[in-house]
Amino acid sequence: MERFARAAFIGPAAFDALKRSAAGEVHSVFDRTFNILISGELVGVAQSGVSRSPINLITDIPSGESMPSLGVRKGMQVRLVSDRVLVGGVLEISFKDAKLWRPKTRAERCLGPELIKRNLELAKRLAASKGGREGIGQLLKHIDKIAAGKMPQTSGLNAVARAVWPQLINLVKAAKSKNVGGVKGAAQKLIGLGPGLSPSADDALSGFTAALWWVSHSLDKGIDRVKKINEIVISCSGTTTLLSQQLLRYAAKGETNERVGELLEAILTGASQDVETGVEEVLKIGETSGIDTIVGLLLGLEIGLATD
Repeated sequence: MERFARAAFIGPAAFDALKRSAAGEVHSVFDRTFNILISGELVGVAQSGVSRSPINLITDIPSGESMPSLGVRKGMQVRLVSDRVLVGGVLEISFKDAKLWRPKTRAERCLGPELIKRNLELAKRLAASKGGREGIGQLLKHIDKIAAGKMPQTSGLNAVARAVWPQLINLVKAAKSKNVGGVKGAAQKLIGLGPGLSPSADDALSGFTAALWWVSHSLDKGIDRVKKINEIVISCSGTTTLLSQQLLRYAAKGETNERVGELLEAILTGASQDVETGVEEVLKIGETSGIDTIVGLLLGLEIGLATD
């Protein structure tokens, strides 16, 4: 029996992709989400409660119903009929009344430098205490060393964190010194590091580029430099997964998962409580995506705030 659902919110990239084509297929399936491949782009379909992003639509499917339990399977044909998404013969989703969600890309009325720095230090402490050992979460305790270009003892790090660490240092050094070639070299070695549809290093790069964008556009400094850095990172993304390519492309323009945007805004404009809530919410994203993203986000903020 076909299940009917309604979309409550839809991201701009998802909306454009769904309007461009009449057919696609299920690309990948997880408990809370599945991805549709359509017009060469991925569109995420998520349960209620999943955070909004430029590339997904949030439905009213409750958390008690996993996507596999609805019968959604990889390779299923997807048809677009008017304002409905038909997934095989198991699911129909109407996005007729969905609200178009546009991500923020900058903060208004930022705090002064000292208060922003206070919020950033708080975010680093909280992330380090809650980040865990999965993905590149182990690096959260070493953000200051990475930002300073220092190599610590790596004997306790997992394989992905060990591989990512030196390249993050190279990326930070190159970004600080406006070394375009250095940024490209580091990005090329980071792209694709780690397992999954959005590898750990890619998530870190998304956090890094989004944070640089937010700082430069919120504080009106270094905008041209950041644009160049972010364009270089995107130019290196062709060897990673399609999902990561898309997420990096939007992050480079400051467009990111709403929880990540809320954390960036909290650090730049909010009180301590806002920062604490923001860190906790980002760390909940995916298996390790939130943890990995926050590593890059904190480094991007550190570099962005320190550079004219």
